[in-house]
Amino acid sequence: MIHVLWFLFLCGTGLAIPYNESLTLRPLERNKLLGLFEFNVESEPSRLIYYNDSAPAQPKAASHYMYFPHVLGPIIETSNTRELHLRFTQGWWDNEEWGKLPYNGRRSGGTGVEVWAVIEADSYKTAKRDWKKLTSTLSGLFCASLNFIDESITTIPNYHASQKPNQNIHVTHPSHDLYLLRAVLPSEPICTENLTPFLKLLPTRGKAGISTLLDGHKVFDSLWHSMSIDMNTVCEGTDCKLQMTQSVNTVIDVLRSLRRKNEGGIPKPTPGEKLRCDESKTYNVWQCFPLGDPTDVAWSLEEIFGRPILGAAFESVPGSTKINVEVDRENWSVSVIDYQEQKVEPETIDNGLSFDIQEPQPYDVKFSSPDSSKVLTSDSPPIKVARSLTGYSQDRGGLRTHFSNPTTSDRKFIYFEFLPWFMRLHLNTLKVSFQDETGTRLLSPEEEKQYIHTRFYRPAIDRKRPSHLELSIVLPPKSTLVLTYEFEKSLLLYAEYPPDANHGFAVEAGMVTVLNENDDVEYEIRTSSLLLTLPTPDFSMPYNVIILTCTIMSLAFGTVYNLLTKKVITEEELEVIAAQGKLAKLKEVLQKRFKAAK
Repeated sequence: MIHVLWFLFLCGTGLAIPYNESLTLRPLERNKLLGLFEFNVESEPSRLIYYNDSAPAQPKAASHYMYFPHVLGPIIETSNTRELHLRFTQGWWDNEEWGKLPYNGRRSGGTGVEVWAVIEADSYKTAKRDWKKLTSTLSGLFCASLNFIDESITTIPNYHASQKPNQNIHVTHPSHDLYLLRAVLPSEPICTENLTPFLKLLPTRGKAGISTLLDGHKVFDSLWHSMSIDMNTVCEGTDCKLQMTQSVNTVIDVLRSLRRKNEGGIPKPTPGEKLRCDESKTYNVWQCFPLGDPTDVAWSLEEIFGRPILGAAFESVPGSTKINVEVDRENWSVSVIDYQEQKVEPETIDNGLSFDIQEPQPYDVKFSSPDSSKVLTSDSPPIKVARSLTGYSQDRGGLRTHFSNPTTSDRKFIYFEFLPWFMRLHLNTLKVSFQDETGTRLLSPEEEKQYIHTRFYRPAIDRKRPSHLELSIVLPPKSTLVLTYEFEKSLLLYAEYPPDANHGFAVEAGMVTVLNENDDVEYEIRTSSLLLTLPTPDFSMPYNVIILTCTIMSLAFGTVYNLLTKKVITEEELEVIAAQGKLAKLKEVLQKRFKAAK
């Protein structure tokens, strides 16, 4: 009751609350729309406590979950998690047209589900136990397969600047340490069952504010989407609080969304009178060279997401809900209106407009442009990376990774790669080639040190840990570095194959962390995941052998059984025996009566 009264007091007085949300919209080339949903919340300060199952219960500081999700707080506390980074990503980011990843790639993961955690523990064994507890509880919370994370896919990065434990985190005991653990499920599908618990973590529960736009059918119909949760523990003295940022980033095809809204869920052929044909080429009733997408467009968020923004997250709290639009104001007209057609006055910001939503009524954002191809120029990523499989053998293969520096200065980055244990990496086969304006050449071991400054490699152990490779690379401007190495494919046990083994095994994405001059993170990017085919046994063979064996045994048994249990007689003996049978006597009686009746 006290919490409710305090909440009403804050809303009534307009005081700042530990929660805010923002929606950033940016039109992209070819009628695409980038939408960035961001939600920030923090808990009340309290004393940091180390949870130990075997130790007596410690007096617990009062927890205040008015805004911070109550369901997540106990999970963080009981697993002694000091940082948590969770990613749900699907799709392919086109850096050629869309430029850099949102937030410099800090809130985007590779394909599938990716989880990082910093855990306080007195030993690595204890940290692994808390890690298993954390992933199992998160699995139930987010309806994901995180409970399948075990030591065979769990790794401890040797050097990874983006996820270094926060130096402001205090440990509860001098003998304790912070352990960074990481795991990826590259084949995990992302669906509505993951979005629903994500929204329930918000104080608005998806019923108010910008979260009302997040419909699973719209979000997951996008070209690329990523959901992330970043939780940090921030301490000042002995008082610590949890800060959490939830993000939903998506790239939407505007024309496809409008077409689906008009046509329904089932695609329909375009009527002839609505075809857009290039009349400068052969054009008649039988031939039509289609034009590109229209550039004179007008649409709204309600048409794209199927629903309006249901007011501010918290009424009369300035700054709690903001809408930022990054557009070329000379070619785009953007307005935020309520259901009474009243416009919200914008505030001019860099590269666009900002709207502050405060009233509890539906809002819509309308866009129009005579030439939608004129959008803000996207910054190119400082490093471009591509990875692919080589070879076609059933027992061996290879990996080829390209690093390109399109900038005019040297770039330092960390390449971070984990391979499953059934890919036995042969590091002695590593070959490095360098390409610049003068041509391409294969580097000698001494020349490799000019570009690859440090190496870290931990070989895999079957069914216990994956291969771990980290390289610190400095790449000159306008140049490309290519790494190639071979691996051996291992045979799996019969029960280790998934249900659709012939589809292949997903290999998690490699990761590039670009560093600036101070060795701070400047940008992150991941390669695409790979699909590896392993030698797969014929799972139908045991069933075929069983059926064939049973058939042969039944035929042999039937023949032998007949020979052992039946008496062999001649045809004449059979006629004599048949004449003495009851059926023959009955037939004889009936024939006599029939003749007598005549």
